Amino acid sequence: MPLPVPPRDCGYDHDHAVALARRDGVTDDEFAEAAAYGRLLDAHRAWGLPFNGYCNAAGYGYVQEPTFAVAQDGWNAYEAFSRLSRGAQTAVVYESLTAGHDVDHESARQFLKHERGVIIHANQPY
Repeated sequence: MPLPVPPRDCGYDHDHAVALARRDGVTDDEFAEAAAYGRLLDAHRAWGLPFNGYCNAAGYGYVQEPTFAVAQDGWNAYEAFSRLSRGAQTAVVYESLTAGHDVDHESARQFLKHERGVIIHANQPY
């Protein structure tokens, strides 16, 4: 499996992701938990994986498929994501919208829609 490519500039920034997460009730402790998870994603080169469980199933649309979130070094990003608090998960998903990986954008859209009831059009819950 190829390594994820470096993110391109998608026009969204960290501060906006934080504002959206705060609007959804994420606490400072949950932001710290999310930041620690982000460091794990960095360490395992896993930002480009569908760590929240949602991925494209070969033309069948986006489905929950957690097995696609295993990094090349064997670390399971989905299992680690699943152990996060609800608020930390929300913060990580909003942060993934700031990355330039298409899988992050689409996975985030599906997660927010199905798990949080947030509808996003063109990757913009703004």
